[in-house]
Amino acid sequence: MEAAAGPAIPCLVHPRGPVCRAVSAYSGVNKELVHIMKYSNGRSIARAMGELIAARIERPAADFLVPVPLHIGSEREYNQAELIALGASAVWGIPVKMALSWRADVARQATQGTSGDRVLPEDAMRMTAALRAGTRIYLLDDVYTTGNTLAAAARAMAAGGATVAGAAVWSQSGR
Repeated sequence: MEAAAGPAIPCLVHPRGPVCRAVSAYSGVNKELVHIMKYSNGRSIARAMGELIAARIERPAADFLVPVPLHIGSEREYNQAELIALGASAVWGIPVKMALSWRADVARQATQGTSGDRVLPEDAMRMTAALRAGTRIYLLDDVYTTGNTLAAAARAMAAGGATVAGAAVWSQSGR
């Protein structure tokens, strides 16, 4: 399993999105692990991924870890990003805060066409938790595909007065 921390991913397409770090490429065994985690009830894998993320990436200067929410209408009984965040929380000692929800029923980024076709509405997500202005949050998700989801999450958190300290994911897609 590849699990060395990769370089920070500054997204030139989404300059308002957070700088993100990935610990693996979305290929081979890492891709298989994501599929097991998401589609074969691999909840324990998600928590272990979070622990490995936290072991490979320096502890962020954040008040809360905020997982990306499940899409509206998801059939999954659990949010893999929340489980990843709980794993990272166990290592970093930063509490997890469920603070986001989708406003719009949008297609998953992995099912979209080229990255230029993957555009989310400006207000695709909203902050659902009451946080003090300036609260520092760190976003967590499973796969970085286009940067759209993390950019939407960062916009929502900033609109609610939070400061986004960055983001981390298990894998970065080559798309």
